[in-house]
Amino acid sequence: MDDKKLMQIDQYINTLSDSEQQVIRQFRKAIAENDSAVSESFGKFMSNPYAISFNQQGVFKYGLTVAKNYISFHSLVMYTNPELMTELKLKLPKPKFQKGCINFKTLDEFPESVFAEHIQTSSKIDFSPMIKRYLKKK
Repeated sequence: MDDKKLMQIDQYINTLSDSEQQVIRQFRKAIAENDSAVSESFGKFMSNPYAISFNQQGVFKYGLTVAKNYISFHSLVMYTNPELMTELKLKLPKPKFQKGCINFKTLDEFPESVFAEHIQTSSKIDFSPMIKRYLKKK
């Protein structure tokens, strides 16, 4: 990632509350350390103009967004592999689960260790069918 994008992400993170900063920094680090196939970008995702996205070969794979009352982790891997969500639901009783995202408020609700383990598992799943499908649509 170029220095300008990295600066934009860091500037944005600095505007967040201390607890939100902690989550976003720890989760970014966990993704970087556990899925070397992704590159980080910053911009609009769905209706949120301040999304931190992680793409594999230009295709969205994971995202982190901060809403007014919660943080969201978005995962196309989880969306296409429902057993990953089932596994996380057993470990995380408090967050709100949707089709491809998890909404939570603190690291107590979604501990970094559980997140890192999830990213390790996700990184081992073949993402090439999603990449091919997306590139075919272009």
